[in-house]
Amino acid sequence: MILWYQQLINVVEAKIESFSENDYDKNYQISVTKFYKGKGMYDTLSNKTTLVTPKGTSMCGPVVLNVGSSYILSVSVYGDKMHHNLCELQVDASSATNKLLEGIAGKYEENCDCEIPSMYDLPHLGPRSNKQCGHSSCTGWDTVCAKDGNGQCNWQTC
Repeated sequence: MILWYQQLINVVEAKIESFSENDYDKNYQISVTKFYKGKGMYDTLSNKTTLVTPKGTSMCGPVVLNVGSSYILSVSVYGDKMHHNLCELQVDASSATNKLLEGIAGKYEENCDCEIPSMYDLPHLGPRSNKQCGHSSCTGWDTVCAKDGNGQCNWQTC
């Protein structure tokens, strides 16, 4: 099930053009300006300009995106629309770090064959999370399972 979900994740840079809302969702009208992952799936959509986001906190919302701003977003494709929520990657494009941009351009995928080390493996540098393969907005205390310089999988800071 996890692999199936990961295959649906696409990463895009999108400019927010406008939005509308209903009782449950905000529908942002967007222009996708760059693809990091998932262009093939995007090409199959007939609705390439609508991004659906939840308004309720129980659905990892509410998502608030500013009209005129550009964001790097992980999006899922359901039906014929792109969907995004706060449980996924959301970074203002103007503040994206080089490390993040390198990671979503392919570097994170190098770690996807890592197995999560035991909680008793050292070193442990902070609260552990299973935010590997680029689905993380890392803070100073987050750690990810990643290959070290010797090719071994270990918990490392982001």
